[in-house]
Amino acid sequence: DITGAILAAAVGAELYENFTDVDCVFAANPALVENPRAVTEITYREMRELSYAGFSVFHDEALEPLFHAGIPVAVKNTGNPAAAGTLIVADREAVEEPVVGIAATSGFCSVYVSKYLMNREIGFGRRLLAIYEDEAIPFEHTPSGIDNLSVIVREEFFNPATEERVLRRIRTELAADEVSVERGLALVMVVGEGMRHTVGLAARATGAFARSGVNLEMINQGSSEVSMMFGIKEGDVPAAVRTLYDEFFSGSG
Repeated sequence: DITGAILAAAVGAELYENFTDVDCVFAANPALVENPRAVTEITYREMRELSYAGFSVFHDEALEPLFHAGIPVAVKNTGNPAAAGTLIVADREAVEEPVVGIAATSGFCSVYVSKYLMNREIGFGRRLLAIYEDEAIPFEHTPSGIDNLSVIVREEFFNPATEERVLRRIRTELAADEVSVERGLALVMVVGEGMRHTVGLAARATGAFARSGVNLEMINQGSSEVSMMFGIKEGDVPAAVRTLYDEFFSGSG
C-alpha cells in the first residue's frame, strides 16, 4: 500500500487503484457483524480514523502521500474487479448519515495520574509526556480532568520493566498523589463526517452500550468531530461493535 501510494503521488496520478481481497470497505468488521453495509465513498479523514482503529483494508500510513497530493483512491477486489469497490476522496458532497463506520482495536493500557491542583501547575503535562519520550513510548490519547490525566499507550511499548520505571519517575519527578495502570483495554471508534452537524450521537452511543451491558472506561472526541472514541475492556469488543452497528445502521445490509 505505502509503496504504491508514494509512486502514485510521485507521478501525479489522477487515481490510485488499490487491489485487496475484499469487494470494498465495510461499515464494520464482517467477522463481528453479519453482512455489514458496504461503504461506496469515504473521505481520507474517515478512512484514517477507521484504519487506526483496526480496518486492515488500507494501511493508514499509505494515505499520507495521497492525501497531500489530492489523489483519490479506489479500493478494489483482485478476485472480483467488477465489484463497485470503495472510493476514498478528499470531501463528500452528500453526507446523508452521520456515521460511516465503526471499528475497534485492542492492546492498550491506561496510566492514570492524579495530583491536587494539577491544572494550576505550569508545565505538568509537558513534563509528564517527556518521561514517555525518554522511554521511547508513543502516546495515543490523553483524556483529562482538572486534577487528573490519563495517558493511553499500546501495551507492546509498556512491558513490566518499562512500567516500573515510568511510574517511579512520575511519582518522584512530578510528585503525583496517585498513579495506577489499567491493562487489557480496547478502543472503539465511531466515525463519520456528518457527526459534527448531528445532535445526540454521544447519547445514542452510550445508550447502546448500556443496553448491551458494556461498561465505558473512557470517552474522548477529537476537535475535528469526525470521530468519537470509547475505551472499553478487550472482552467487550464484539458486543460493543454489534450494539453500535445496530444503533447506527439498523435495517441495513
